[in-house]
Amino acid sequence: RLQNVTAAQVASAVHTLQEFLSSHVSAYRYAAVRTLSEVVVRFPLVVIPCTVDLEHCIADTNKNVATLAITTLLKTGVEASVDRLMKLTSGFMSDISDEFKIVLVDAIKALCHKFPHKHPTLLNFLSAALREEGGFKFKKAIVDTIADVMDNIPDSRDLGLEHFCEFIEDCEFFDLSVRILHMLGERGPKTSNPAKYVRFILNRVFLETSSVRAAAVTSLAMFGSALPSLTSHICVLLRRCLMDGDDEVRERAIFYLDQLTSEPQYAKFLLHDKTTAPLASLEASLQLYLQKLPSAPFDVEKHLIAAPEDTELSTGTSSAPPTPSASTPTSTADKKVADKKEITFADANIEIFQSIPELKALGKIFKSCNPIELTESETEYVVSYIKHILPNHIVFQFNVTNNMENQALENVTVEVEASDEWVEELSIPEASIRHGQPGTCFVCFQRPANNFNSGTMNCTLKFTAKDVESDGSVSDLGNEDEYQLEDVEVLESDFMRGGENIGLVEFRRLWEGLGDENESVKKYSLGLDSIQKAVSAVMDLLGMTACENSAAVPDGARTHAVNLSGVFFGDINVLCRAGFMLDAKHGVTLKIAVRSKNSELNQTLANAIR
Repeated sequence: RLQNVTAAQVASAVHTLQEFLSSHVSAYRYAAVRTLSEVVVRFPLVVIPCTVDLEHCIADTNKNVATLAITTLLKTGVEASVDRLMKLTSGFMSDISDEFKIVLVDAIKALCHKFPHKHPTLLNFLSAALREEGGFKFKKAIVDTIADVMDNIPDSRDLGLEHFCEFIEDCEFFDLSVRILHMLGERGPKTSNPAKYVRFILNRVFLETSSVRAAAVTSLAMFGSALPSLTSHICVLLRRCLMDGDDEVRERAIFYLDQLTSEPQYAKFLLHDKTTAPLASLEASLQLYLQKLPSAPFDVEKHLIAAPEDTELSTGTSSAPPTPSASTPTSTADKKVADKKEITFADANIEIFQSIPELKALGKIFKSCNPIELTESETEYVVSYIKHILPNHIVFQFNVTNNMENQALENVTVEVEASDEWVEELSIPEASIRHGQPGTCFVCFQRPANNFNSGTMNCTLKFTAKDVESDGSVSDLGNEDEYQLEDVEVLESDFMRGGENIGLVEFRRLWEGLGDENESVKKYSLGLDSIQKAVSAVMDLLGMTACENSAAVPDGARTHAVNLSGVFFGDINVLCRAGFMLDAKHGVTLKIAVRSKNSELNQTLANAIR
């Protein structure tokens, strides 16, 4: 953890740790081997003199010591010693728990990247471990490692797929079987002898559960579409699946058989092309299309938007670091979306909002918050809501999806029970929501002056349920019903937009410019055991942006300071300094200081941590 230390400075400390490895006190041995397992990452050559002592630790009765010893040896090993280390590890694996086995698998993956020519030895070891007893997480870690090796070492592809074929012959975890079948269909046609994998896939069609059989059918179709020489043989095998007892298996077989015989080029595009739209973006686009119901048919080129979870819905900036997502142009379809500057999900919600004259008359939206789920995704009615912040009002937009088959919902509203200070002014229902279709209803409250927290507000979904006949017509008779939702709440952070990511020098200048007279300070005992969790929680409660990546807490830090900036409702610039201290007995303690030109606002935000 000492960033500027040199190998020569570490060597004397390693010598002392080497003496601790042979101590009769298990705590000393554990401390020494744990420290060496971290030192070896930066200074592997310095740890090599400890090899003999580490090998003795493999037989230690304390399995923590033994596991760390073998992982440290794997990191220090040279290519000539790989075979010997694998023999040591083989005799050690059966005596440790799955948690320790996963640590070893990760070390073996690193060793394979370090010595790619040794991949046969390492893959054979991992394959043997796959056939031994173990839980799902352990087996999944091995499958992930073999897949990673195949991705990074092309010569290992055939051997890795052969090991996968042997594993699925007696695999007790259906999820892993489905994943491996997909990898066989994706990578098998690119090997030197792809036909040999078809037999293993076909065995899964007749000897497995319905989900695995369905995956096997798709895998066979992938071989048939990628290899014209095997297409006719694959079609024969797919015809044998037409009498399967499971609907999905039969329907997949019918579909792929039709595509392979009538439109082989389309089948190849469907099964192997990677430029199709991300599913999350496609789902969001279809939901928006169904809400607007334009006369033109749905077109991916015209109507594709970014998924809601990948778009910052606030008009401010996000405090999280950028990550690859559906909105990042990493594929051809994504680049088309970026180049055409299609509307985002946030823009779509604002467009729906402004299409209603009663809501548009309320004024300009200061901020639209991120969607929050009010139900589980598997329930009969799935409901989420978005808070729109306006000059004198708060508008709740409730997005409702009807998951009840053969049922239509009419006159759909959400009843929101608030305190007397918050007065409901307007409720706009959704006229009708059919099965699988989304709908939107709105509830508008007048916000009390200088009140930025509503407390919890009870919500109930109310509607008239009517049966849908087989011909698609809706019955005239209906029953009024209601469905209890999770509570909603208006918070101070809803009125805050993230500020610019300014530098430390600029932050200090602005901070000092506001002066001590414009500051509110408060201390809290947060009761959390991690400073990083505490930083994230405080940023969520305030809705502010961290400056110069100050939100990232170094590993092992006992104290940390974060500088935050934001723009509060009314275009008030706000700065905040938050100091965190971790105590083993009391958890994380917070001292927060807020500065702006509004003293009441400073006090409000300082009290927002709860």
